[in-house]
Amino acid sequence: MLKIVILGGGFGGIYSYKYLLRFSKFIKRNFEIFLVDEKEYFLFTLLLHEVAAFKIEPNCIIEKYNKILNKNCKFIQGRVEKIDLENKTIYLKDSNKEKVEYDYLIISLGSKANFYNIPGAQENVFTLKSLDDAIKIRNYIFEKLENFNQAREKKVLAEPMLLNFVIVGGGATGVELAAELADYFYGSSKIFKENNKIKIILIEKGNELLMQFSPKLRKIAFNILKNKKVEIILNKGVKEVNKDWVRLEDETLIKTNTVIWTAGVQANLPELIGNIQKSKDGRLIVNEFLQLKNYDNVFVIGDICFFVHEEKPLPQLAQVAVRQAKTAAKNILNLINKKPLEKFVYKHKGDLISLGRYFAIGKINGFNLYGIFAWLVWRILYILKIFSLMRKIKFL
Repeated sequence: MLKIVILGGGFGGIYSYKYLLRFSKFIKRNFEIFLVDEKEYFLFTLLLHEVAAFKIEPNCIIEKYNKILNKNCKFIQGRVEKIDLENKTIYLKDSNKEKVEYDYLIISLGSKANFYNIPGAQENVFTLKSLDDAIKIRNYIFEKLENFNQAREKKVLAEPMLLNFVIVGGGATGVELAAELADYFYGSSKIFKENNKIKIILIEKGNELLMQFSPKLRKIAFNILKNKKVEIILNKGVKEVNKDWVRLEDETLIKTNTVIWTAGVQANLPELIGNIQKSKDGRLIVNEFLQLKNYDNVFVIGDICFFVHEEKPLPQLAQVAVRQAKTAAKNILNLINKKPLEKFVYKHKGDLISLGRYFAIGKINGFNLYGIFAWLVWRILYILKIFSLMRKIKFL
């Protein structure tokens, strides 16, 4: 019996499984599917910022794999430590299985934070890549506010750094998080509204936020954040991070002990044994069929995949991973049935991000959207991507 193994249960991995299941009636040989992931649940990563900012509860964005997968797919919990491409074997850690062999493999292990070798960054910041990260930020902020309230009651002046919340990275995650935190701090409590010591500081190395959007939408997002009292610093990167401060490239020192890092990602790869090729940023180079170069039975998708489209590598986005999952699943079917492979063709459908309560911006099929209508579109599209009915109801 053929063994198809999917590494990683994020958007790329879970949609690979769904497409394999859909195409299974066309596969002429018996096969079984294995999904390997470090956690026991699928995580809707696009809403981590809402968990971190107290907007929704953590259980709203997870779905256990045993509720998603059917009997045709076996789930193995464990961390992928090594992939031996020559001997078609995966080695696991923290699992009841030491190794898993495969005939066909889809690697979709996602990404991790990129600290760009900035001194002190890895040791002194929060990241926002997992549910644990979001809960950690949430609990830490709650503790800070509790300490502030206690100091306020005792009429003790709080240290400036206590209430400075610094977000590094002016992309989608950083902007969404800043907007949600502003709503929480200034919109949900009279104490916060009356207090001008709480600061949300968003730092972006480039000259504008949200470079994937049009100038008009970038300006709207900028103004929304300013209206929400978010302090925005542009054209200045972070030079060093300490437990009590952040130093910018122009030597500006910001006192804080709360730094949330959303400034970029890198491929999350285990040890690989074999003749592979990587891009300069560490992603695995694939051919036009999404096959790993030199290994026709191995497909790479999502954040770890380096695929050139219109002379540029595709961005590390969930929608890219979902589209690649379909092609990878179809091409495994084609290999098994000895049919020609299908080239991966990508057409970007658009982008949407929320900017707090009932406001979003986006561009879909060339049309700019903003305001409450954009927010409704954003909400509906996200609800459609959630698997279970109960989770959809919780998200409403």
